[in-house]
Amino acid sequence: MPEWLLHFSSSLADQAGTWFVGLILAVLGVFSGRLVETIKFALNRADLRAKYYEEMATDISHFVFIVDRLAKVYYGSNWASDDDRSAIANEYNEVMNAICRKEYVYLSWLHRYWGQNMANAFTVVMDKIRAVDVELIRLNANSDEKKELGSECTGQLETVFHNLQKAAHALLMKSI
Repeated sequence: MPEWLLHFSSSLADQAGTWFVGLILAVLGVFSGRLVETIKFALNRADLRAKYYEEMATDISHFVFIVDRLAKVYYGSNWASDDDRSAIANEYNEVMNAICRKEYVYLSWLHRYWGQNMANAFTVVMDKIRAVDVELIRLNANSDEKKELGSECTGQLETVFHNLQKAAHALLMKSI
């Protein structure tokens, strides 16, 4: 093999690594903006998913808790004072209003970040929340009826509350 061809191939082999690294850096430079934006979008989406999930889960858990307090303390005890019962009733009203105000926000988050199945599960939870609310309204509509029906009255509340607990558990455990 001629000496000049041997020198050329040796030189090419020595510089191939340099040219390869340069080529890779050039390609990354051209597409780096898009790559960085894609990574940034994915990280922001993950942060939003966690934030939105936590907010929704907290509100649903708060609602379940306050209904538990209503069933066990407001209706299920004789030791609670009128102030205690009033505080529980006021908190229930605030929580119910808050969760209903954000219902469509939660639906949009669920649909966007978790899909239609999760949005459907949330709709079931909201149906159960409304069933609890209807039962509480019925219980409070006529205080004489409450005295006449006794535990039968709170039995229906316990049933709808249990259904709510199951639906909330199914929703919140699916999304993990």
